[in-house]
This record gives sequence, structure tokens and C-alpha cells, in this order.
Amino acid sequence: MSTRSELIVIKFGGEIITDPTSLSNLASSIAQLFAHNFQIVLVHGGGPIATKLGAKLGVKSTMVGGRRITCPKSLEIMKMTLPGVINSNILAALKATSLPSVAVSAISYIDAIKRPPRKVSGSKGKIIDFGAVGDVVKVDPTYINSLTAAGYIPVVSPLCADNEGNILNINADTIAVKTAQAIKATRFVLITKVGGVFEDLDDLTSRLPLLTQQSAYEMIENGKIQGGMIPKLEESFILLQKQLKVFHITGVNSKDSLNEEIHNPGSQGTAVTS
Repeated sequence: MSTRSELIVIKFGGEIITDPTSLSNLASSIAQLFAHNFQIVLVHGGGPIATKLGAKLGVKSTMVGGRRITCPKSLEIMKMTLPGVINSNILAALKATSLPSVAVSAISYIDAIKRPPRKVSGSKGKIIDFGAVGDVVKVDPTYINSLTAAGYIPVVSPLCADNEGNILNINADTIAVKTAQAIKATRFVLITKVGGVFEDLDDLTSRLPLLTQQSAYEMIENGKIQGGMIPKLEESFILLQKQLKVFHITGVNSKDSLNEEIHNPGSQGTAVTS
């Protein structure tokens, strides 16, 4: 059994996976954490890769408030990309750093139901039918806990299913947060290409080292925070209620940036607090 102490959930998206330097830096960063006795769970998205494949196949992607509307054809593309191409590439990158990683589908430990049409942040008050998109009903931590306790790094792809066997697409940020809650993670990190929250995305000097929940909602309201950053923040705020004092949004511009941010919150990305 593992004697590792800190339990960290790290979520990252397709923009990291498609960039060889970023993926290499991420793998090296995870190797550092593993060497320092962290138990690690990785959750990946893959929206940009799915969008690109969809375009090649003539399937247009539609996003509302940073959330994907999943039609039947889009779901087939997600099934190809998330547990297939993307998960395999991540496992290969981790193998290159001699890390004991294992592929995991969220179908294996999360129960979901189809999301009913509803309003979301960024939908401008409209009720949206997201198609084959799910909401998490229950998370059984047993499977993930057994893998981390045995010294493995689970690499989770975010497709889920309902109790009738219907596959549902769920935002990877949601899967990461729900997983972190269930396994009682002590750290939570969202890795993005931009590497934090910015006052002005066109000004890279405007990164906010510290962001409170109230300030984040104000920035969403006035349009300074847009797109995929909205669900990232809104989902992760749940962890600040009882579990964590801070979570991190950062990048992997170097092999050390992730570890620097974890040990010095706000030094490389944005540390978000209640």
C-alpha cells in the first residue's frame, strides 16, 4: 500500500495535449510531484481536438457559455477522441517519464443522468438543450482510491453513462471537481494554456495572482471572464465551501511552473480563494 500523503487532482485540456512542449512539461511536472510522494489523479478534457476532428468530418461544434452542445454525431466524435486518441497520448507521455499511469473511464465510477434543458452562465438567459450531456448523480471513490493507494496515477477520460447504458458527455472540469470531492483531495489544479486568470487577456502582464470568488463572479458578470473559464471557476468553487482553502489555475510554461505554483500560490498562475 502507498505511504504517499498529499492527494492532488490535476485537470488539463486539449490545448495542453496538442502542444508537444506543454505535454512534455506537464509529464515532467507530474514526475516531480510523484517523486515528492504526492498521490496524483489526472483528469483530461479534449474539446479542441474533438472540434478539429468534427470539422474534418463535417460536424460543427456549438458552444454556449464554454459548454458543448452534444448532438449524436458530436457524441461519436467525443468517444473517438477522449478515451482513444487523447488518453493514449497522455499515457505515452507519462510512460516516457517512467510514471505508472493507467487509463480510467469516468463511466467506471460515476453515475450520471441526462441534463434537462436549462439556463447557464453565458446563455444570455436562454434555456439550452445540451443534447447528450450529463449531470453527475453519484461518485464511488473506491476504484480511484484503490489505484492511487497501489501507487498508480489514474488518467481519467470524462465520458460517463446513465444506469441504462446511455453514454453522456460531461465537462471535464465537472468530472475533476466531483472526483476531487469524492476522494477528499488536498490539492486541486486546473492547467490551461493561458496559465491563469487575467484582467485583460490581451495583456499578459495583467495576470491576477490572487482571485476571490466574489471578484470572479463580478468579472463573469462584466464579461472580463468568458468562454471555458466560466465553468472552470463555477465548478471549482464547490471545493472552497468545505474542502480546500485555495485551488490553482496555472500553466506549464516550464517543467517547474506547476510545482512552483503549488508551493507558492499565485507565483505562476492564479490562486483562487473563497
